[in-house]
Amino acid sequence: MSPEPLPTRLVLVRHGETDLNLEDRWQGSASDAPLNDTGRDQIRTLAERLASASVELAALYTSDLLRARESAEILARRLDLSLRVDPALREMDHGAFEGLTKKEAMELFPGAHAALEADPGRVPRPGGDSYGTLGERLWPALDRIVHRHPGERVGIVAHGGPIRLVLSRALERPLTERAEFGVTNGSWFVVEVAGDRWRVADG
Repeated sequence: MSPEPLPTRLVLVRHGETDLNLEDRWQGSASDAPLNDTGRDQIRTLAERLASASVELAALYTSDLLRARESAEILARRLDLSLRVDPALREMDHGAFEGLTKKEAMELFPGAHAALEADPGRVPRPGGDSYGTLGERLWPALDRIVHRHPGERVGIVAHGGPIRLVLSRALERPLTERAEFGVTNGSWFVVEVAGDRWRVADG
């Protein structure tokens, strides 16, 4: 009988605020906006919180999009870590919704928006991704990270979509409830992974 795998803890960090976030616009893989001053402050505050709590990370991974990389660089400097950039951690493609506010998307694409909200796992944004297609690249990337760091705590700086997808699995809640997960700019979550078991952990 093979031994149980050592659990790996993933510290999932959403990047800090950008001006597109401030305006509540869809910001996917086609947008490469930098953090604004509020976003930089959010990540500096998080970095201090992690440092003061003695949260030791074995490694720090980041999406290749600028808002995530800039956030990760702030964390890396404060926590004395090097960065590993992985494009598979980037946000999904929002297609025709890219750059629109939620209200504009609902007005311009009412049918597509309603279908997406009813079944976000399978229904894509017009010309873009669904959560299902996001998962096709995200899950293999996270599996690689977990297998590379058994029993360790690893930081991952990513985006709202990838983090909500992971939390949906770890919380065993549907993606239709994703707005309730609290994935705001600069927020962080700890997910423990052991084999096929994913659960939200305390720290």
